[in-house]
Parts: sequence; structure tokens; C-alpha cells
Amino acid sequence: MNVVLYYPTMGMSGSLITHLPLSLLYAGIDTIQAGIEVRVVDARLDPENCQKSLANKIDKNTIMVGVSVMTGAPIINALEISHFVKKSFPHLKIVWGGPHATFNGLEILEEPIIDYVVSGYGSEPLAALACYLRGDEDAKALSEISGLNYRNGDKAVAVPPVNAFEMVDYKKIPYHLIKDDLHHYGQLDSGDVIFSLYSAMGCPYKCTFCSAPAQYSGIRRKFEILPYSEVVDHIEYVKKEYGATYIYFIDDDSFVRISHVESIIDEIIKRDIDIGLGFRGARVNEIKKMSDQFLKKLAQAGTDILHIGAESGSQKILDLIKKNCTVADIIEVNKKLAKHPQIKTGYNWLAGVPGETLEDLRQTRELIATLVSDNPNTVLFPPNLFRPLPHTELYYLAVEQGYKAPEKIKDWADLENSLESTSGDELPWCSKEHINQVYMMQICSYFIDGKIFKVKTGNNIKFMIIRFLTRIYTPFAKLRMKYGYSGLLIEKHLFKIASRFMGS
Repeated sequence: MNVVLYYPTMGMSGSLITHLPLSLLYAGIDTIQAGIEVRVVDARLDPENCQKSLANKIDKNTIMVGVSVMTGAPIINALEISHFVKKSFPHLKIVWGGPHATFNGLEILEEPIIDYVVSGYGSEPLAALACYLRGDEDAKALSEISGLNYRNGDKAVAVPPVNAFEMVDYKKIPYHLIKDDLHHYGQLDSGDVIFSLYSAMGCPYKCTFCSAPAQYSGIRRKFEILPYSEVVDHIEYVKKEYGATYIYFIDDDSFVRISHVESIIDEIIKRDIDIGLGFRGARVNEIKKMSDQFLKKLAQAGTDILHIGAESGSQKILDLIKKNCTVADIIEVNKKLAKHPQIKTGYNWLAGVPGETLEDLRQTRELIATLVSDNPNTVLFPPNLFRPLPHTELYYLAVEQGYKAPEKIKDWADLENSLESTSGDELPWCSKEHINQVYMMQICSYFIDGKIFKVKTGNNIKFMIIRFLTRIYTPFAKLRMKYGYSGLLIEKHLFKIASRFMGS
């Protein structure tokens, strides 16, 4: 028997970066251990032929198609492929998992073509479900499979997930399932072979816009580190077996215990492993605690970027979203990091939260300008337009201020955090001018820091054109940001065209 796992297309957010479909690889671990073959289809690699690619993986021994779904644009393709499966292979069961399924399991079951939903970590539930569908004598009943949402007659049933992190032996991660496609993965056509890894699980902080506090609410210890020696063993393994040249740590937050990261980089230096490193999760209050000696070692070990949640230049907003820092702190750590030019500082931003004003946006623009001026290595990520995620503190505040949550699966697909699909009308506290300001900031953030000349990109004709156009538009972008002028925003339409070009 076999199970086919499917990763949907990502919309605009996946136009330049395609990392390994780690959610599928993790989900398949226990199914493989149960003696059931797992096959992977990543629609991002050939979106025009995703149905054909999936059909080619299905045979008479396939018992289930699993789809990993994030909130937003991926839902569009996930629904399309689910309809395709039910029409072409009506006997197959369809199960959804992933971030969107974790908080919307019963709602997803309102779509009749979806048979099961797995909420929370998926490896053990998926294996148990596969064994049930295979007809194993000792298989668990549906009501005994943790995290499973299923139908019992006309009633939808949700079995609570296990309140524990999914701790995985890296040697069991089935990287071989995507070995032949490794050359398709990476970012910005840089040529690096990038592997995403965990060094820790969970997050102890309580950011009011983030789903992590809700997701980990039932877990007693909100943060668990992986043994540093095993993390480095994992790095050596993917470098030796799969030619990894870059490790991207995708922890919710890597630096809760700075000593843990220091142990990892000390071990990398000790073993003389030639590898690039990047960290997705770093907080301002943590960087304040980092010594210059530690940052030097971080760079020596191969680190070239830290992703930092600055979020806003307004202290009112920083307090609202519980970032545990001040605007002055952000400026301070940026100057500290400027002393270590090997490490680029990638700042994340959030705009359009309930209570935010145009004045708050102006303060954010000013902070952005200060960071770029103070640190030549600053890299700005486009401000995310706020989306109320269920069970977060800001979700309930948004509801109080008139927000109406999507009622059907397809409505969630409109919540794409980009210029591609949203009108902003679903955020009743934001005026049209407010939304236009955010759009303007999103577009200009691609240009005002000169990131295309700072980060490693390909040298093909596509990136030559991008760099040329960047030089032309950058002065206009800086003027827009300086004066907050969002009128005549024809760039919005041009940017959509350019995004499709970049993703081609």
C-alpha cells in the first residue's frame, strides 16, 4: 500500500523562495515505519502540471492522498487538487493537515470532498489513519487517533491532539523522497542547497498576533531544545548525504537560550564544517543580551542573516503585540549588529493591526529609514498586512472591532499576506488610505535597502533585469517612504506583473 502526500502552490509568497516540503517529510515518518510507502508531489516545482504529477503517483495500491495546507493562497490549489482527486479517483480518501488544519479542523470537514483532517503534529495520526484504512487488525479506531477530525454519520468529531512537541530522530526524516528534486529547491536562484532544520521546539513568548501561544497552550513546557550535538550531527548528515551548503533554522525562536545556540556554533567550528547558516527566529530582547564575542562566533560559524521581528516603529503597537522591547531597543541592537557586517539583519514588520493609526505607520516608516541608515547590512522584509488568526489575542480584539471571520474554506484563501489578492475591506478599522499606505510600504521595502545587491542571487537574465529595474525605481521608492505618499500607486499593478515574472 502507499500514501501520496501533496504540497500546494503558494501564490506570490512562493515566487522567489522554494524550501524543502518539510511538513510532508515529517508527516510521512511514522507511515514509512509502519511499512506503507510514501510518495511526495510538490506542486511548486511544476504548478502547470500539478494534476498530472499527482495522477502519476497514484496507482491501485494508493489508499489516501494527504494535503499540507497553510492559511491563505495555498487553500486555492489544495481545494482544486482535492476536487480533482475525488473526480478522478473517487475511491481514495483525502486528508488535510498543516497549519490551517490545526485550528480549523471541523470547519474543513464542512467541505464534503475532504474525508479527514489532522490537527496538530501529523506523523503519528497520519500513520494510524493509514493503518486503519489499510485494514490492520490492530489499527486504532478513528476515535482513538489523536488530532483526527472525522465524520461519524452526520456528526463531525474532533479528537484532541497530543499536548507534546513532535520530537523526531533526524535519521528517520525521509529526505530520499525528494532527493531527485533537490536542484529545484533554494532561494533567489542562488545555487545553494538549502536544508531547513530545527534546533529547538516551541516558543515561550506571547505575541498577540501569533498562533504559537494558542498552539502550545496545552503543552506544559513551551520551549524544548534539541541536544546540540544531535543538531550538528544532523547538519553533517545532510551535508554529506545530500550536498547541503546552507542550513536555515526554522525554529519559532532559536535564541531563547543563547547558550544553546553557542554550543551549536562552537561544535560547528570545532568540527570545521563549512556551511552557511541563517536563523528565522530572533527577538530584539534576545539580541540585546548577545555579546560581541558571541556575534563574532556566530559569523565565524557561517551565519549570514538573522531574521528579527521588529514589527513596528510605534511603541503603542509594540506594547499591544507584546514584543517585550522598545523602539530604542530596536535601534540599539541594529547598531550593535552593524559592527558585524558578515551578518545581515532581516527585519519583519506588521501593519494594519486593530488600533493602528496613520501616525503609527509614519513612525514605522521613520524607524525603517533609521535602521537602513544606521546599518548598511539591513534587509527589509515587506510589511505583513495583519490577518486575524483564530485563537490569538488580536483575533478576539479584531472581532470586537467588527471583523467577520471567513465562514467557508475558500474564504480563507483570500487572506494572502501580499498585494496579490486583498482589498483590505475585511479590516474594518483600516481606512482606504491606511491600506494604501501599507501597499506603498510593501512595494518600497523591496527597493530602499538595496537588498537585491546584498543577498546572494543568481546571475541569469531574470536577476539582471531585476537589478537594473531596482536601480531605476529606488530613488522614487525612497521619496515615497520619506513623505508617506501613496497616491497614484500604479506600481501596485506593475508589481503584480513583476511578481509573476520573478516566479516564472
